[in-house]
Amino acid sequence: MRITLATLASSFVASALALVAAAPQDAAAPTKAAIGQAAPAFTLKGADGKTYNLADYKGKTVVLEWFCATCPVSGNGEDSYWGSGSASKTIAAVSAADATAVYLSIDSSKNGSSESNAAVVSKAGQSTPMLMDADGKVGRSYGAKTTPHVFIVDGTGTLVYMGAPASDDGKTNYIVNAVTAIKGGKPVEPATTRNKGCGIKYASKG
Repeated sequence: MRITLATLASSFVASALALVAAAPQDAAAPTKAAIGQAAPAFTLKGADGKTYNLADYKGKTVVLEWFCATCPVSGNGEDSYWGSGSASKTIAAVSAADATAVYLSIDSSKNGSSESNAAVVSKAGQSTPMLMDADGKVGRSYGAKTTPHVFIVDGTGTLVYMGAPASDDGKTNYIVNAVTAIKGGKPVEPATTRNKGCGIKYASKG
């Protein structure tokens, strides 16, 4: 029986497709954050040495704020989100809207410093946990791009808001509005806003 080049090529392609179809799927593929979907799970060490697991806050609204101590928009200087008092006012308003709500700050910068972060929080008179994400895995899973960048998770573990802490003119606090809506059993509107700030300097993927 004659075996032509066309026959060999056809057989090779069929075998390759079969191998691809049989290949196991990567169960460890990272989850990407999306509104209306389950928020990516994480466990991180805080600047205080404690361990924080998102799953531990089931049933509570969780505010995640990406932070950088050296960013003039986030934590460095009197005009920054933390230095201007905006963060403190927001945290207080969140507690007033829902006493069980949790506010966590996350530093995904490759050169993030626990000491510097703790100093910013302390200077603001707060005790907000500052979580360290040096390898950037959590930040990347959420798609965090700037500091600040906010993500809010409701009590069912669903991501319901992502974007800026407040409007550019400061008149609308998106974080407080979202927490208030969740507490009242209402949909969060808007669910997304445009965030601005310093680009997060992630560690290289190893």
